[in-house]
Order: sequence, then C-alpha cells, then structure tokens
Amino acid sequence: MTIRKETEITLQLMRKKMIITGSLVVVVFGILSAVVISIYSTARFGRAYALGSLLGVANGAVGFLTIEKFIDKSTLVFLRGVFLGMGVRLALLLGVFVLFMYVVRVDASGMISGLFVFYFTMTVLEVIFLNKRIELRKAMGESSK
Repeated sequence: MTIRKETEITLQLMRKKMIITGSLVVVVFGILSAVVISIYSTARFGRAYALGSLLGVANGAVGFLTIEKFIDKSTLVFLRGVFLGMGVRLALLLGVFVLFMYVVRVDASGMISGLFVFYFTMTVLEVIFLNKRIELRKAMGESSK
C-alpha cells in the first residue's frame, strides 16, 4: 500500500472518530441538560435552551467543515479561511440570535445558556480536531520526503 493511500485511510478514520466523538458529546450534554432543565426549570426556558444549543452545534459543524476545506491549503490561505469563517459565523450567529430575541421573543436566559454550553463544547472539539489534522498533515509531509 502506498503512503498516500495509507494517509487517506488514516484521514477517513480520523474524520469518522471525530464525528462519532462529537455526536456522543452532544448527545450526552443534551441528555444531561434535558434532565436538569426538566427538574429545575420551565418548558419555555427548555425550548429556548434547546434553540441556543442547536445554534451552538450548527456553528461547530460549520467550523469543522471550514477546517476540512482549508487545512490542506497554504498557511496564509488556511488562516484567512478560518478567521474569515469565524467572523462570518459570529455575524450570522449574532443575527440569528437577535432575530430570535426580538422577533420570536424566546427566553433570553435559556437561549444564552444553551448557546454558551454548546458553543464552547463544540469549540473545544474543533481545537482537538484541528490539532489532530495538523499532526496528520505534518506526518504526511514528513513521510513524502
């Protein structure tokens, strides 16, 4: 088997592991959140929390896709893509957040709580994924020499 084929298999395996890990983390956090909210809070707060959670998870999913799109480009293109992507995601997130707060009138504390928990959870997973992709990229570069 060639080094390129081996690296592609490793990359596919890593992607699958990150998708499974991310999904498990989201499900576990979602279940824990649902239990705590059902015991200690109102249904209105719970719906707003779920909405904020979905925004956080969607933001993280777009972050993963951005990393995948730009990781094999030059460093400058990668940084531009990732930082521009972060800015666009943040602007869209703010727009959707304001829309839900002022037009739909969801519970602010619930939405902020859900967004906070899942935004930072997905950000941690993004950083872990990015580090693994960079390690694989370095290994690919060294093995091709």
